[in-house]
Amino acid sequence: MDMFEIMDRESSSRSEVYLYEENGKWYAYDRSASLLKKLAAGTVKLRNHVCSFYGVMLEKVEVDLNLLLNKSWFVALCSDSEMLLLKND
Repeated sequence: MDMFEIMDRESSSRSEVYLYEENGKWYAYDRSASLLKKLAAGTVKLRNHVCSFYGVMLEKVEVDLNLLLNKSWFVALCSDSEMLLLKND
C-alpha cells in the first residue's frame, strides 16, 4: 500500500486504528497514530517517527503488536501487511 492509499484511509477513519507492516515492524500513521497515543498511552510501547509526505510532516508510531493485542483491542481485519483494530471496551 502506498502513502496515497494510507492517507486516504486515514482521512476517512474515525475510531478504528490501521496498522501497516514495514520490514517486520508495525506502524500507525496520522489519525491512527494519534488515536493509539491517546487510547493506549502507558499500556503499549510506542516509538515516534516522523514521516514526510509531499512536504507535510505526518505522525508515525512504531507499535509493539504483542503488547497492543494483549490489551483491549479487537482485530477486525488482518492481512500479512495490514491490520484494522477496534477498541474493545
